[in-house]
Amino acid sequence: MNLQEQKEFFLTIQSTLEKAASIEEANPREAAELYLQISRKILDKTQVMTTDEKKKFMKIAESVLDKRDNIIKLSKERNERSNENLMVKNNRPHPDLNNTDMEGSSQFIKDLHPTIYETTFKDIAGLDEVKDTIIRQVIKARERPDLAIKYGITGRNILLFGPPGTGKTSIAQAISNEISFPMVTVTPSYILDNKFGAFEKNIRSLFEDALRYAPIIIFFDEFEALAPRRTSINSSYMKRGVPEMLRQMTDLRKKNDGRVILIGATNNPWDLDEAILNPDRFDTRIFIPPPDVKSRSQIFKIFLRELSKDENIDYGELGKISEGFSAADIKYVCRTAAEYAFSNAIDSGMESPITSENIKLALKSSHPSITEDQMKKYFVFMEKYVKKV
Repeated sequence: MNLQEQKEFFLTIQSTLEKAASIEEANPREAAELYLQISRKILDKTQVMTTDEKKKFMKIAESVLDKRDNIIKLSKERNERSNENLMVKNNRPHPDLNNTDMEGSSQFIKDLHPTIYETTFKDIAGLDEVKDTIIRQVIKARERPDLAIKYGITGRNILLFGPPGTGKTSIAQAISNEISFPMVTVTPSYILDNKFGAFEKNIRSLFEDALRYAPIIIFFDEFEALAPRRTSINSSYMKRGVPEMLRQMTDLRKKNDGRVILIGATNNPWDLDEAILNPDRFDTRIFIPPPDVKSRSQIFKIFLRELSKDENIDYGELGKISEGFSAADIKYVCRTAAEYAFSNAIDSGMESPITSENIKLALKSSHPSITEDQMKKYFVFMEKYVKKV
């Protein structure tokens, strides 16, 4: 890499590091996944680096992996210290969590802390078509289960796919809220294991627990890492794990009475194994598009609503000048703008509200994560898979 390429790559890494650091407390699992992504990016780039460049960036990768390991360690320690019953909506413990008769239970579900989220569809800007589809295909069946059974509608598994930061996790949380099902988030780092037979065992245990603790939503984040194309993988444990995932999803369909919902989320649906995309496994596939101008304006309002800000901010203009920015990008921009205003307040000794100028400066210093080439890949995928469902 030349000096300019090194600089640009370093800035990309630094930006992602800042994003990860900003969510460590609120969402340690997501932060750990971001740190893992950074290390992978660095390892991929080392293929075109000189020896000196490799040394420099490998030190960064090692430091990033140390951060990830520390987050996972602290998270496990908190779980081990926690003797409180799992609390869900209305402060009700899950009925099965204290059942001592469950010999052999893997505790997967309990350790993941099932939660009925407070996020609603009103908290998600735009995506009206997506919400309508989910209401029609998922939520109405839960409102009238007696009628749903008569029509043979006993359960749907949902694949949410689209660019990073477009709201896939928020949508899953809103579904949890709407139908009052506790939800657990399963990340690759939690379930993957390269010890012989361990990955398959983890998958079986997860699905067994899901039926035991129903009603439940199992949300698979970065699902392509758990069920990648078998033709493109070399690791033996993944070649055993993917068939086990397929088998468990098929068995669940036979045993499920609609009280276990699987939601898979992926930024790269084309990396999923072909068999996973069978309608018997994911009968609802929904593209989560980038926010349009109107939605971006609403997203700025949502992320700034609790902060000290100038009342004359032109949200319509912000929506227009943020083309290509995802919801996550806009959240980061708002955080950066708030830091600018906070710094001004500290320096001047007077309260300094967030202004349009602060936000525009933050936009200029950030990069949109959604490109035209990315969008073309999603359209090709939808042509092949979504229209057939």
